[in-house]
Amino acid sequence: MAKTLPPSGLTTWRGPHTGRCQDRRGLPFGSSSVQHGTAVFEGIRAYASCTGETALFRAEDHLTRLLESARILGIRHDLDHALLLDEVVRAASEYGEPNCYVRPGLFATDPYLSIDLGRLSFTLGIEVWPMPAHTPETAPPGARLTVSPWHRPSPLSFPPRAKAVGTYVTSALAKTAAVDAGFDDALQLDPHSGRIAEATTSNVFIVRDWTLFTPWLTDSLLAGITRDTVITLAHELGLAIHEGPVDMEDLESAEEMFLTGTASELQPVASIDDRALPKEHPVFDMISAAFQAAVTGTRFTRQRWLTPVPTSTQVSY
Repeated sequence: MAKTLPPSGLTTWRGPHTGRCQDRRGLPFGSSSVQHGTAVFEGIRAYASCTGETALFRAEDHLTRLLESARILGIRHDLDHALLLDEVVRAASEYGEPNCYVRPGLFATDPYLSIDLGRLSFTLGIEVWPMPAHTPETAPPGARLTVSPWHRPSPLSFPPRAKAVGTYVTSALAKTAAVDAGFDDALQLDPHSGRIAEATTSNVFIVRDWTLFTPWLTDSLLAGITRDTVITLAHELGLAIHEGPVDMEDLESAEEMFLTGTASELQPVASIDDRALPKEHPVFDMISAAFQAAVTGTRFTRQRWLTPVPTSTQVSY
């Protein structure tokens, strides 16, 4: 039986076309974003920091990527980075709980039958879900992976740097098939090279001889913000790390393997198809501890990754 998923706790609409979303929690069924997946989005985590205040983690980097995704797809809007950040902070403040997942996106809100994005008006929508931070007691178990027959979309069909709603149908196809087969998630391959690209919603790291390896961006993967965080933390910790081609054969020699993503944070891998990985994962444990220190502001503060979220009484409307 599928586990119960928590509903979102807040929906807000911002921008010049807000009035066209009559239902505060809805989007017209005739919207191009619903009918064709023509929308771009980001996911941003908020954490209770070491000072007791709520802080968004790497919000500015996520919003830079949101604007770049919109540019790549040709989505017209009148939002800039400063306004986006203000609205995301406001939504997190309105939600009122420290540990949450904030998902801003640009959506076509008019029920027009068109895929010409230049003719559609896009509005900023923000959804907030409760999402407790992982602790040693609540950390997810090692993921059981399978290699999916469904590959990542080709860069000749869609630019992998754009985080667009429609492309996640491919991820959903691979994930659903993997779960139905008794696994937790799937590894997807680059359609041209046949090398490892990423998991369905996560980037991939393998460890061998205390060195980290992660697929290079050439192989049809999204340049994950959490992936970049792990690379930075590895350098800070003095660990060697290489971005490059990761072949199927590299999985056989992996001593550790883990996944990274904004919603899932960091998760070790227990097995790949019929190959079990060692239960001990010292490099992952080191990186995971550094990551938790970074998101709470305990260490690695010089990166300036945290954006404070004022309480709702401190936000001017």
